[in-house]
Amino acid sequence: MRTCLKSLLTPCLVAVAASQGIAQTDPYKPPLYWSTYEYNIIRQHIGVCYNYIPEYELLANINWVNANLKNLGYNLIEVDGWGDSMELNQNGYRTTHSRLWEHDYAYWSTYLRSLGMRLGVYTNPLWIHVNPSDTQTKVVGTNINVSSLIDTPPANAPPPISVNPTSSGDSSPKGANACSITGQSPGNGAFTWVNVDKPGAEQYVKGYIKYYADMGVPFIRVDFLPWYETGFDHYLGHVGTPHTRAQYETALRWMREACDQYGVYLSIAMANMYNEAELERKYAHSIRIDEDVDYGEWWKLSDKDRGHRFPEWSQWANAFDGFTYWSYISGKNRVRLDGDFIRINTFMTDSERRTAISIHTIAGGLISPTDQYNSIDNEIWAYQNTELLALNADDFVGHPLTNDPSKEVSQIWTGPMSNGDAIVGLFNRESTARLRTLSFSDIGVGTVAVRDLWQHADLGLMNSVSVVLPPHGSMVLRLTPRATTCRPQSITFNQIPSWIYPAPPPTLSASASSGLPVVFEVALGPATVDGNQLHPTGQSGTAYVVAKQAGDGIACAAIPQVQSFNASGPHQTDMFLFGTFTSWTPLRMHLVGDQWVAHRIWIGAGAQQYKFANTNNFSGTDWGSGTGLTGTATVTTGGGANGQLNAPQNGFYSVSFDDVTRQYLWQQEL
Repeated sequence: MRTCLKSLLTPCLVAVAASQGIAQTDPYKPPLYWSTYEYNIIRQHIGVCYNYIPEYELLANINWVNANLKNLGYNLIEVDGWGDSMELNQNGYRTTHSRLWEHDYAYWSTYLRSLGMRLGVYTNPLWIHVNPSDTQTKVVGTNINVSSLIDTPPANAPPPISVNPTSSGDSSPKGANACSITGQSPGNGAFTWVNVDKPGAEQYVKGYIKYYADMGVPFIRVDFLPWYETGFDHYLGHVGTPHTRAQYETALRWMREACDQYGVYLSIAMANMYNEAELERKYAHSIRIDEDVDYGEWWKLSDKDRGHRFPEWSQWANAFDGFTYWSYISGKNRVRLDGDFIRINTFMTDSERRTAISIHTIAGGLISPTDQYNSIDNEIWAYQNTELLALNADDFVGHPLTNDPSKEVSQIWTGPMSNGDAIVGLFNRESTARLRTLSFSDIGVGTVAVRDLWQHADLGLMNSVSVVLPPHGSMVLRLTPRATTCRPQSITFNQIPSWIYPAPPPTLSASASSGLPVVFEVALGPATVDGNQLHPTGQSGTAYVVAKQAGDGIACAAIPQVQSFNASGPHQTDMFLFGTFTSWTPLRMHLVGDQWVAHRIWIGAGAQQYKFANTNNFSGTDWGSGTGLTGTATVTTGGGANGQLNAPQNGFYSVSFDDVTRQYLWQQEL
């Protein structure tokens, strides 16, 4: 790989034999859409067997999207997870998502269209849902039994491992946690596949897409293709029978031909992307380039297995690595990159939230919130930046200065808009503040008017940019060849003293050369801010504070300034809850005052065990051995006894834990 600075129109690409772009006839820009995924994955994490979204929750979320996001372009609702219903039409295609739904897909498609929105469906046209003995269900347009298309593994094929979604990491079959998998084919993994070499297979696969298109579905999200292609998953191992490269290409080609014929967007959610995604970028409108968003947070956006390339899906674990490396195959009339859904409510700070939205947008990817009406809190603003969404409306695609994610210069992205304006995205994935500098001449631009798309303010005439970004911070600039009359200004931000508990908290001091008031924001670390008053949380660590002044039309906005300070307090940096009720999957707790709290934990009636820990993998300190709904925990690091809880009845519970006094309290929530 190599690093270079070139014209905006010719970004630096990795030098590999397969690096030539594959043009497509692609009439679509990446959609803005909401997905049901968060509802499903939260319930899966807490061990709820039946986790398919009920219609009343779907409707509540549709109403929320309709009221808050639709007018900004989020006009697609995708029902994620394969569902549990085996209600089929005469050709073997699923008509609804859940056996507990009153209505079918056609109903919801019609309802959404009445609101000016559309339905998207998570599915795979290679799945067969009928039993091998079925003789009633016919391939559309033929008298061929759908059951005759079932792909039977060779007699000498090794049996696949038992698919246990509670331990399968990011590859777990959606909606199947601790439950039997409806439609599972014993001896061939979790799915019954089409044999593409059988008569009628093409009609079945293409008819699958037409079936949904006919009910007004313009978007299908196709999953688990690696399980078809190789029968292997790098978390699970052997999960089924591998297929030939020719069979895999045939399946993809049929899907794309049908999507082109019926006006459907083909989103591939899992793919091995062998030979530099040779087949996927030829046939898909978009390809997911990282693992499932899962818990969300910065860890999944940027840090999980950072810099490590796996040989199969997902070659890159986190979205930043995936966007960066695969950027060279993406562009207008080329495949687009899908960083998976966005759970903006899981990020620690507004700075992280802006960065998450910015990288999905700058990379020209799909923007797909999965936060819900009752989980978003006050953070919906992150999805509502009209200046940033204008990039998606313009079908913008940016590229990093190198696609090598191990180089920091890969954290500078650029690209042209259709009217000739240039976009510059500056990112900081690191754990300390970093200087990002770019001379506009290096991207073929001279002195231009510069606008900060998150401050919604002009920075003035500039021929370069140099800014210190806080950790996990970002800046998105729009460069326009026009005059601007605002007067430049700067900020002087005084050093912040260290803080040691229980000293009074520091007061922030900064001034702008314009005389306008400066506002402050904690970008990362153990503190909050109210006006110019810092409030350390009581945790130890380094906090980064940003000083901003957005101008007033006469004065330009200032380049934000960063200061940091060290805090020393009695509380742990992080806290996680593990338990039998989460299948020992960690749930992040949040420090509120002196209490670590977690809400809406589904617990079944009866005896349960649990522990608190300051890491998500028991590599640090843990606390347990308490008994009852309230009591005192003890340090149990190294294998000490678990806490014991006897839940009086099924339901949602909250827990609080003071890591200083070690007092805990469990309460049932209404």
